[in-house]
Amino acid sequence: MSEAKYEFKAEIQKLLDILSRSLYQHSEIFLRELISNSVDALKKIHFISLTEKDIQNPDLPLKIEIILDPNENTLTVKDTGVGMTKEELIENLGTIAGSGSQKFLEQLSQREAKDKEKVDLDIIGQFGVGFYSVFMVANKVQVVSKSYIKGEDSYQWQSEGTGEFTIDPAEKNERGTEVILYLKEDEHDFLHEHRIKSIIKKYSNYVSFPIYVTEIKTQEEEEEEKDKKEKKKEEKEEEKEPEPVNDLEPVWKKNPNDISEEEYKNFYHFISNRYDDYSHVIHYNIDGAVQFRSIMFIPESETLGFMRPEDDYGLTLYTKNVMVMKHCKELFPKWLRFISGVLESDDIPLNISRETVQVNRVMIKINKLLMKKFFNELEDIIKDDPAKYQKIWDEFGIYFKEGIATDPLRSEKLLNYLRFKSTKTEKDEFRSLEDYVNDMKDDQEEIFYLVGENINSMKMSPHLGYYEKNDIEVILFDQPIDNFVMMNVRNYHKTIGEGDEKETKIYPFTPVDVTEPKKDTEATEGEKEEKKAEEEEIPEKTKNFLEHIKSILGEKIVEAKLSERLYDNPCRLANPSGGMTSSMQRAMRYWSLRQSGEEFQIPKKILEINPEHSLMKGLIEIYEKDPKDSKIEPIIMQLFENCLLAEGDLPHPSLMVPRINNIMEMLIEEAQKKNNSS
Repeated sequence: MSEAKYEFKAEIQKLLDILSRSLYQHSEIFLRELISNSVDALKKIHFISLTEKDIQNPDLPLKIEIILDPNENTLTVKDTGVGMTKEELIENLGTIAGSGSQKFLEQLSQREAKDKEKVDLDIIGQFGVGFYSVFMVANKVQVVSKSYIKGEDSYQWQSEGTGEFTIDPAEKNERGTEVILYLKEDEHDFLHEHRIKSIIKKYSNYVSFPIYVTEIKTQEEEEEEKDKKEKKKEEKEEEKEPEPVNDLEPVWKKNPNDISEEEYKNFYHFISNRYDDYSHVIHYNIDGAVQFRSIMFIPESETLGFMRPEDDYGLTLYTKNVMVMKHCKELFPKWLRFISGVLESDDIPLNISRETVQVNRVMIKINKLLMKKFFNELEDIIKDDPAKYQKIWDEFGIYFKEGIATDPLRSEKLLNYLRFKSTKTEKDEFRSLEDYVNDMKDDQEEIFYLVGENINSMKMSPHLGYYEKNDIEVILFDQPIDNFVMMNVRNYHKTIGEGDEKETKIYPFTPVDVTEPKKDTEATEGEKEEKKAEEEEIPEKTKNFLEHIKSILGEKIVEAKLSERLYDNPCRLANPSGGMTSSMQRAMRYWSLRQSGEEFQIPKKILEINPEHSLMKGLIEIYEKDPKDSKIEPIIMQLFENCLLAEGDLPHPSLMVPRINNIMEMLIEEAQKKNNSS
């Protein structure tokens, strides 16, 4: 019978070329993918056998065997799983990821051109192209399979990784699939038993079926083996039964005291598909009204992985030794998506679905217990190893901030774990809110903060003058997410005292870029008179200058007024008291741009000036001598836009350049006139 040829339904040559160039430094990944496929096939036949008895080889043990044959230069992955019919071979191995393959090609091409070392190895499984990683190490691949369906013939799929494959009848009597790789010349390392076992331990140590490795000996090795067997017979030694390479007792079912650091590391690499180490492990078992066993890892680094889908997070959920959900997002809130791990509970039904898991009472209870445990662990780390917590914050602080902004049930709790820089911290120092409150002045009732673009520019902010002069600490937030955090945070609650004297004190968060509130409506008659007297003390020329500023800037500002809080700065733009904070404005601008593509209009602010600053004194004098002096308007406009620039609110800074040049020309002309007159 002549062989039947078929063409692949995707650009396999392009796919294989990218795979080989992008993932060549981790070519061992092919074995993980083949074992995963075998595990899937074994799980399928396991479920089928529970309801169907009339299947091929019903008593066949469920296992995976890897056969290494240096004589034929082949590596074979063999399973006793569900097997495939001819049509399934064509469909499963002839169609490469459907429409997802093109997306895979495009995204991987872009990324591998930038940085090969950071390609996430789990990507190939996400796009249905995992099987084709075998062509990184093999010139030719044969897949021999027999379906579990009685009466179905066996078939062999074969390809050399080009644009076509063949399907032929095959001789195979037992149910299952064999994938035979004819290895490339420079890939003989995969024929060594210790190498294959190490890869299995690394990636597949906790799969739910036994994995055996068989190494076929060369002729010389076989002769040596015969001699050894003869000696064993003479010594009447019994041959040991082969043992699986993988650990069939899940690590989460062991007593934590019996688990070594190396076992935790191996399990972390397996469950997270990451190559870094973990920072902290939480092994948490509950045996009460709700029963479960769990292991959760805080990774060492933040990197989530190249092209990781947005919903690709959550603990792996097991019940009664069967995995029921790969990414159970309901066990943790989304802001904890950096956590990797596993949870098993016999209280969870085997047929639980994504829809029912959200309302399952057991799951809701488990979620509460896990969160309580997580927070307790953080508190222990902060108490016993502050340096370790600081590393966790450095990597995952942005996720905690996301929780403060989006998780109202836990926002107040999360504030205890917030770390920040302030006007009193050194370069690498961070503070907590408890530190801030403990160091507050006796008469201070508020927590002051400023949100900006970066720490260095904020430390030069005109908003800080009053607070620096009065030795009041101001928190400095420099991440975009801080705008959303401060939109959703109003107060910090701190428990003071113990026992009957225990009380909760509330400290409101107050931005420092807000003008002092008007107190006319609440002020006493004496206070009103005092304020009126202060206003009358303002020189007439200063009042006129403020009015001139308002006429120049027009609708760009609410008003121009004096301030005693500026000290060494000439002016600042302050938000009106009770209006939108800068954080709200930036958040609104972000969403406006994202949703409609339109730039959000910055709300008008109050321009506060420092009449004691040399620059303002000079301008007031110039205005008094000649209100129509041509230098005044461009300088006022420049000062206004300088303030916007410092706040990060100036949309087109380059447009200032002509005005700056004009101001410099006027200054030079003025200097030349003085020189000529002298």
